[in-house]
Amino acid sequence: MMKNIHYVLANPSGNTTVFVLNPVADGERAGLAARLLRSDCIKAEQVGFLTMNGTANGAGLRIDMMGGEFCGNASRSAAAYAAMVEGLETSEYIISCSGCMTNLKANVRKRASGVYDASIEMPLPQSVDAVIIDIGGAPCRFFRVVLPGIVHFVFMGKGAAAVNRNIFWQAVKTYASGENYAAYGLILLDPTIWKMIPAVYVKQTNTLYWEHSCGSGSAAAAAAIAYMGNRNIAVKLQQPGGVIAAAAVVAKGELQYITIGGEVTLETEKIIKI
Repeated sequence: MMKNIHYVLANPSGNTTVFVLNPVADGERAGLAARLLRSDCIKAEQVGFLTMNGTANGAGLRIDMMGGEFCGNASRSAAAYAAMVEGLETSEYIISCSGCMTNLKANVRKRASGVYDASIEMPLPQSVDAVIIDIGGAPCRFFRVVLPGIVHFVFMGKGAAAVNRNIFWQAVKTYASGENYAAYGLILLDPTIWKMIPAVYVKQTNTLYWEHSCGSGSAAAAAAIAYMGNRNIAVKLQQPGGVIAAAAVVAKGELQYITIGGEVTLETEKIIKI
């Protein structure tokens, strides 16, 4: 049976996200998300299911991603959408997202009609460690950053953003194949020019996207840099679809907090029959 699906398209630094506004049962989300991403009239990289229960300065925003993964870009975009709905110039929200057990604080400032600056305090990694992955017969060091709901493999070096991405992805895919990750990503980062190429695979929907930007990947990159140098870091990461600012603070060898932020543009609500 065809249904009318109410949705909003959000664009956080190029990581185009469909927010489904209808209530959708847990077991139906992955299938509906797959159909939406195949639709000719929606061009997006991911789908989130948004619940709003009232909210300025409250905890009424909930995002459930299409495969139960965590997404920082979707979370900060949800805050921007709430500010647009409520007609607020600036606001702070507490957001919960699938894959993450802690609530997250987001801050929003309106720049123009449908355009917002939105930043969010990210969950801290459960672990950051160095792993060796074979790339074309050569051992290469990656930083494995385990965030709630997603694991990122960060490869850093001069020229990293220009390597053969498919060879690197296949190597990471092989390495991760024995693990039960709900979602995992590859981050190719050139720290000499702060250019980053992100890819994310979501197991439940069996989707791989070379994303235009990645919020959790940006947080993972900041965490890896801070971990490697045992220092605070604040950078603007240039990604295929735009820029995400990422910052990490370290004290006594431990990460204290990580934030990401950047522009979010929002379209008006639309309806698709699917």
